[in-house]
Amino acid sequence: MATLAVQAWPFLRCTVAGALGALANVVLEDEVVVLPRMSHGRLHLGFLGNLIVAVTMAHVADHDFATSFFAAVCGTTTLSALKARIESAFEDEREGMGEAHDAD
Repeated sequence: MATLAVQAWPFLRCTVAGALGALANVVLEDEVVVLPRMSHGRLHLGFLGNLIVAVTMAHVADHDFATSFFAAVCGTTTLSALKARIESAFEDEREGMGEAHDAD
């Protein structure tokens, strides 16, 4: 049993660091914890999505608590910024295509 606890400790430590990183993201962004919901036929994961990304980033980074925590916070923020840029680029393309069709 002690061997199992020793083997599971790095996994649990990273998971806790990721969960705390997800909570830190909510606090830093002045948001509320939003539960998963369906809206207009789309699933919005809300805090659950943030939690999944943060825990994944914590496990990818390292098995040190501090490094995992900062990876969870920074990784989630970086992916959110990347998602916003991609959505903005697609919206700009849609608007550009709409203007091209209006000129015809």
